[in-house]
Amino acid sequence: MANYNRKQIDIAYRKLKSYVYYDNFSLLLRQQLAHFESGDDFDGRLDALSKALSNPAKNKKYFKNLLSSIDYYTAPKKFSPIRSEKQLVISNNFTASNYKLSKVNYFIQASVEIHLISILWILYEGYSLHKMYSKNNYAYNLELESGNGEVVDGLRLFKPYFEQYQKWRDNGIEMAKNILDEDIDVVILSIDIKEYYYNINIDKVFQDKLSKDIKGSLNKRKLFFTDLLFDIMRAYQKICPHDSNNILPIGLLSSGILANYYLKDFDEEIKSELAPAYYGRYVDDIQIVLSNTKLDFDSSSNDSNVIDKYLNKFLVKQNLFSQNETDKSFCYNKLPKIKIQQDKILLYAFESKESKAVLEMFKRRIEQNSSAFWFLPAESDITNDFDDSVYELSYSDTVNKLRSVQGINQSKYGAAVFLAKKIKVSLLSDKNDDDETKKQILTFFKGIVSLEFAASWEKVLTYFVIIDDRESFWEFFKEISMNINKVTSGDIAVDKRDIVDVKEYLIIYLENCCALATALNPSFVDDDWWSSKKQSIKSRKLKNSFEYHGEINAIKRAYIASNLLRNNFIISPLLNYLKLTALNSDKLNFTKQEGLRKIKFSLEDLEFDDFKIKYAPRFIYFFEFNLCFLLKEILKYYKKDIRFEKMDLFFEKNEQVIYDKIFDVFFKTNYQHRLSITPRNLNFQKEKLKKNYFKITEGSNLNDNIGYNNFNVPFSGSNVDRFKVAIANTTVNLQDIKDSIFEKPNTAIKRRKKFIGLLNAAEKEKTDALILPEVSVPYSWLPILSDESRRKQRLIVAGLEHLSIGRKTFNLLVTCLPLEHNGIKDAIINLRLKYHYSPGESKIIKEQRRIIPKTNFVLYNLFKWRGVHFSNYNCYELADIYHRSLFKGKVDILIASEYNQDVNYFSNIAESVSRDIHCVFIQVNTSDYGDSRITLPKKTALKDILRLKGGENDVILTSSLNIRELRNFQKISVQYQDTRKYKNTPPDFDHDSVEER
Repeated sequence: MANYNRKQIDIAYRKLKSYVYYDNFSLLLRQQLAHFESGDDFDGRLDALSKALSNPAKNKKYFKNLLSSIDYYTAPKKFSPIRSEKQLVISNNFTASNYKLSKVNYFIQASVEIHLISILWILYEGYSLHKMYSKNNYAYNLELESGNGEVVDGLRLFKPYFEQYQKWRDNGIEMAKNILDEDIDVVILSIDIKEYYYNINIDKVFQDKLSKDIKGSLNKRKLFFTDLLFDIMRAYQKICPHDSNNILPIGLLSSGILANYYLKDFDEEIKSELAPAYYGRYVDDIQIVLSNTKLDFDSSSNDSNVIDKYLNKFLVKQNLFSQNETDKSFCYNKLPKIKIQQDKILLYAFESKESKAVLEMFKRRIEQNSSAFWFLPAESDITNDFDDSVYELSYSDTVNKLRSVQGINQSKYGAAVFLAKKIKVSLLSDKNDDDETKKQILTFFKGIVSLEFAASWEKVLTYFVIIDDRESFWEFFKEISMNINKVTSGDIAVDKRDIVDVKEYLIIYLENCCALATALNPSFVDDDWWSSKKQSIKSRKLKNSFEYHGEINAIKRAYIASNLLRNNFIISPLLNYLKLTALNSDKLNFTKQEGLRKIKFSLEDLEFDDFKIKYAPRFIYFFEFNLCFLLKEILKYYKKDIRFEKMDLFFEKNEQVIYDKIFDVFFKTNYQHRLSITPRNLNFQKEKLKKNYFKITEGSNLNDNIGYNNFNVPFSGSNVDRFKVAIANTTVNLQDIKDSIFEKPNTAIKRRKKFIGLLNAAEKEKTDALILPEVSVPYSWLPILSDESRRKQRLIVAGLEHLSIGRKTFNLLVTCLPLEHNGIKDAIINLRLKYHYSPGESKIIKEQRRIIPKTNFVLYNLFKWRGVHFSNYNCYELADIYHRSLFKGKVDILIASEYNQDVNYFSNIAESVSRDIHCVFIQVNTSDYGDSRITLPKKTALKDILRLKGGENDVILTSSLNIRELRNFQKISVQYQDTRKYKNTPPDFDHDSVEER
């Protein structure tokens, strides 16, 4: 018998946790995992499972107890309409005295250990089935090693479901379009298998066939986990109230593999008999594309007759299916319980001689929906009216006639997109000034709509938490709880027990939505406020749920402790991974940064929690650790026992040490804990990976106080022929600068709209780089800026607004350097403290009784990114001729972010730098002062390829730079240089350095 050690159990646990973390439909399992991990017996239970699996003969009682604990829960699947569809009444009132439940779903409710056995089956036995069905199946597509075919190391188990679903849908549509483009008729057949999981027959014949296939694939005589899995399914089948026997448990991850495998012969038979241009299955949804065929329309045919004729021709006459005379359903001959749902059969017929516009429009709409979250959600792009996003009117005639309106439908997709975007932009602002949206949301989620849109509960509650609106949160909670109480039976198939169970499920689901939302701000609902509200709640369970020892607070604490809360809504990356979180779990507002000043902590509390790091449910990017290290240093300033002078070392010469420390914890989290790396090979693998992220080496020092390092980002690509730069023409407001010094930055809607507009404009232009002025970005927006750089793989240089910590006021220049390695997009964030504060800037700071920080050593960076060598200066630093001479002959581009009134002086500097350093000089100033420019070392008439000032609207202007051409010129000896192209290189120019690039 194999020995299953704790490390193997941990691997399975992390894969399960990661799957649940990303899955939006498993809230009850999410809650279960959170309690499991945050409980006192976490290690004991995993050790016990390891022991039992290693010696099952001596642990029969252990497995018997696990099997006997298996239960089910009942979730609503469909509600009956509150008005008959035959009624000639169209109304926007969706409330009633009760809401009739017509269909339910049964999900397995099992211990975490049962779920882990399911994962272990996939890892050690079930994965071998993948190659038998993977060609046509898109759901539950395993992440496998290309060599041995086993499941990959790390957190990944399945390929992301949203990507796979898009592939399944888009591949069929693309194939149909290609056929139509060749002037061939095409038909897309979309069918749905009725209650698939309930009609799979896990009988003895199937079990024997499954075992035989796995044994043959793995060359094994005994299948320990497969036998255990059969025991689990038998235990569930005994207690599940569904009429069918031998069903597949919904909610067990192994069921996804088995559901794919069960119809593998069906898939092959369809392909063999119909020879479709495309065949794809996503669990129970099937898409078939048939070329050179058309529908048989005639004047006497209705839609159902046309479909019946077509299916009889292609499915029945091919002896694949038979049509049931009673309900007209189509049954698969070899597995009669597998039926096609009559009401979900769709035929899309496109004839080559007719217009192709419909298919083109459908394809474009899908592409638009697929890219809905690619751009940052600009205020103007988020439909200002919530109602426009969620209501869809259907018409029988022209849209200009009221009598043409045939119905009012609600869009779940529209609601989800709107709420997700509103949450995203709300995280950028501390202001709550959108009363109309709140009113529309509360009006929409009334009556039966509130129950049918249960998947959006969490988003609504989260939105109200982020904008700090307790009254709207309460109104929504009260409405949902009232409507849960109104659920009744609407079908003979739904009995009284189902109604009781569904109500219980919905209450638990609502509790989880509340817990996930308030975990972002644990003090959002306090005892006194809740006591004044709860009396109107009928459910005793919900009435007490927000009390200190109530269920919602218990779940909330478990989510925070296990890091199963929504990490992407935490404004300061990885704050939830620090030890201080445990000490302040009831006080810490993860959506606002100012709360960090009020919490109590010691220096030790700023360390990472090793347990949380070990069981992190997701890949944590380097840039997140990068920003978290900065946050930790900033928080130290709030401790009175830390000397300020020592803290300034963070911005000094020890940059290499800092990045090494950041990489150590990054590697430990994502690789050391998760991958099979031997201790002997550990350091080698770490250093090898680090070289793919960055390579920092000493450059040159002008003296003991000034120098630079070489900062290379190897996996950033190369583009020296057409390096496209965007400079932002935006106004920096003096009042915003003063507000930031007083730790009250302006993050109002108007400002964030401008900020997002600039970032999106850079993406629309597909620029390599975006340069923003000095003090133009609030510090709280740095995580968004960094993530935008990572996602879009765009270099971003920006001046952060003054960051006041204690009495010190920091002026930081941020450089976001994206990279992509092994398909993972990441970024290195470099923050440099301004050395020379301008006289005007110093005056503003000192009159506010603040201190200007000063370092003993000025460290600049020579960045090497995408093949381009560049460095940057923060405004007044350029006035120091000694500093700006540092990179003579070393760089292709010098960047200056500025907030500068003395335009004439800096204009002369710009022209001097481009000639003296012999490089492209990019200067970005606030638009009201102007002289933002891109200047080349050319003659006066040609030197400025971009130069601008003024304007009311915020825009970007772009220019493509041919760095290779400039280098080729610089390589030539001075006397042979063609000055019609560029001005001569200056005396003592380092031509060899250019060649080395």
